[in-house]
Amino acid sequence: MSKRERDLPDRQRWHGGKILVAEDNLLLGEVVCEFLRECGLAPAGPFATVEQALAVARTVVLDGAVLDLKLGGNLCYPVCAALQARGIPFIFLTGYVDLSMIPPGLKSTPIICKPFEASEMKAAIAAMLKLDERLYGTKPHPFRN
Repeated sequence: MSKRERDLPDRQRWHGGKILVAEDNLLLGEVVCEFLRECGLAPAGPFATVEQALAVARTVVLDGAVLDLKLGGNLCYPVCAALQARGIPFIFLTGYVDLSMIPPGLKSTPIICKPFEASEMKAAIAAMLKLDERLYGTKPHPFRN
């Protein structure tokens, strides 16, 4: 750990944070989880249904979440509500171009488009967790620009 990392409060480091991953495309879900691991974060998931993700969102200690807007044909809004009730930040990961389905109360949620750019995902996660992007893990990621 660098001197700069030691000087930061624990919540500002890229290590150890638990992130819920809700994605119904198993391959993409695994890519997101591997990306999080390479960032020094601990993924919970991927979970492919609203019911699975909701159970985790309600009970597991989490630092944040990456949510596909549609999980198995159902919108992820119950998961969003559970996370908001617990004060857990989240970002949307979606392939949809028309985002009119997002209700007004969630319009300010950061959105990452599929397929994601590593730099965009890293920046969104850093902002979500209030991390310093420059302290990102050192392992190279195959999708990194």
